[in-house]
Amino acid sequence: MAKTNIEKVTDRIENAISARVSQATTESFWVTHYGANHIHPKHLVYWICVQSEQERRKLSRDQPLNEALRTLLVTHNYPAEGRTGVRIGFESQEAVDRESGGNWRYHWQ
Repeated sequence: MAKTNIEKVTDRIENAISARVSQATTESFWVTHYGANHIHPKHLVYWICVQSEQERRKLSRDQPLNEALRTLLVTHNYPAEGRTGVRIGFESQEAVDRESGGNWRYHWQ
C-alpha cells in the first residue's frame, strides 16, 4: 500500500531527527514515532531513545537541540495545524529497564 503524504512527511522528519541528534550525542540511540496523525496532525509523538538516564537528561535540557528538532516540523512542511501538538521526547533504556522490565511497548502504554 502506498504511503500517504503525511506518512511520508512523518518518516522524513524521523530521519531528520536522527541525523540532528547524531550531532549531539555519542551514545547509541534510535528514533521512533507513533500516533494517529492521519486523524489530526497534532496526534503524533517522536521518541529519541538513548541508553542512559544521564544522556536523556542532557539532551532533554539542550535548548538549542530541542528548538532545532521542532524546526524540522516546519522545514519538512508538517501540517501547520498540528505542529504545536506534536510531542518530541527523550527516553532511556535505563528507565525502561527499571520501570517496565525492559519492554518499550509496555513502557509507552
